Amino acid sequence: MRSALTLLLIGWGVLAQENWIQRTMTCGTHCSQGLHCNARPHFTLAPCKRSQALINSTVLHNLKVSTVMKCEKKQNCSLHLKVTATVQINELLRGVSVCTASPSMLEHCRVVTFPRKARARLAGQLVEVQDDCVIEVSPSQNVQVTLRTFPDYCDMTLSRAYRVQGCDNADLRSHVPSCITGKIAYAVDMDRREISVRVSDMLEDRNYHLRLCHRWDICSGTEAYTLLRREDPFKNATLRFFSPLPCLCIEGWTSMVDAPRIQVCPFKNRTEELWSGVTFDSEKGALSWEPGCPVKAVITLCQREGESDCEDLANSTQTTGRKKVTYARVDPHPKLCMKFTTDAGSWIKCPFSDRNFLEWDLMMTEGQGQPQATLTSRIRTKLSLQVCQNGQPLECGEITSVTVEKMSPVPVNLTGDICQPDVCIRVRRADVQFSTHVLQCHLQCTRNRQYLCRADWIFVSAFTFVTLMIIAGLAGNIMLTVYQKRQANRRHARYHQYEHTAGKS
Repeated sequence: MRSALTLLLIGWGVLAQENWIQRTMTCGTHCSQGLHCNARPHFTLAPCKRSQALINSTVLHNLKVSTVMKCEKKQNCSLHLKVTATVQINELLRGVSVCTASPSMLEHCRVVTFPRKARARLAGQLVEVQDDCVIEVSPSQNVQVTLRTFPDYCDMTLSRAYRVQGCDNADLRSHVPSCITGKIAYAVDMDRREISVRVSDMLEDRNYHLRLCHRWDICSGTEAYTLLRREDPFKNATLRFFSPLPCLCIEGWTSMVDAPRIQVCPFKNRTEELWSGVTFDSEKGALSWEPGCPVKAVITLCQREGESDCEDLANSTQTTGRKKVTYARVDPHPKLCMKFTTDAGSWIKCPFSDRNFLEWDLMMTEGQGQPQATLTSRIRTKLSLQVCQNGQPLECGEITSVTVEKMSPVPVNLTGDICQPDVCIRVRRADVQFSTHVLQCHLQCTRNRQYLCRADWIFVSAFTFVTLMIIAGLAGNIMLTVYQKRQANRRHARYHQYEHTAGKS
């Protein structure tokens, strides 16, 4: 643990040393041991020399390169290379040369010379040589520094590759003109679609450009632009914007050649704004989306079910970062949506959610005592009708494909089997590549109710008939009994009358 902490502190120390830049008012050349040395430009094409006396000798040691900042005013500083090395004095050496080269410039050399008397007095001793301003350099410049003996003896060189600090360094951003970008503060008014911008710490003797731009490989400008004059006491501006896209940035730069630019993006976290660019070409039936900003996204078409569920349509997945995405031959149904998925999450946009886009529909009716599916459409189209077994997943079999003319309903007769509780009817467009479907399940057929009512009527009629027959039978039995009694009474009366007549005789 202690060793790890030690390494971490050493690493911080190295980084701090690399980022720290020494400041100086004047440049100079210095040598230790009281040695008086001078520096001057040097250029030679002569080949190196060989010396038996210096073979197997190590003359040059510890080459170090750093950056120094020479300032005339607070905002007018230049960068220079500072080179330090240790040299073992030898009477054959008159000095050392320091050469710098980079891809953007020719080799530049300076020679530091030692007095002859000092060379004899300090022969064999180590002297530290320091040249404060070997060459002026630019931010982020790559430089190759080479230290040679003077005269140039073969195999007596030291080299170091060095990269100058960039404009991300705080000292450079504040004091080197080519790094000074100014500081931008802003406030957004979403109701007015305006951004109020204030600029500070800009170059005092220069004008300042300010604009809104969309950042892709470069920042592509919009119409919102203004120039802040150096003599204006307040460096404020108001810029209007159309859409708060995440790549919409405020860009500012000093009015000078190759000036660095600063960009601040107020809406960088508003990813949902990217999905508003969905368009539909009704003539071609093409659904398109063009990214307003570079974004890596997976796009699919899906059918919306409920508030959050959206079932992906087959073969509709596309991946893009910058290019326009187009789906040809799409059915503009209210349930058809476009799903966008990034590393940050998923978003769903339903461009046809308005019921005005509903071009066709399914209605269940009954004709001539038989269930029917009535298909209607506002356009001429071809619809596929299927009967499905309700389950996970649905098991469907196609019944027929019907061409529906504009505003001409087409009835399709169905069998009584669809009235079962586990049967569904599914309809979708068959003349497009991407379409949603309409599904109707748990169909309540009026035919069943008619059969039930007819059965009830037959039962009631039969009950009534039987009841009437019983009543009629009882009534007949009573009437027969009365009739029989009357006949018996009549026979009895005749018998008594006959008996009486016979007695008189």
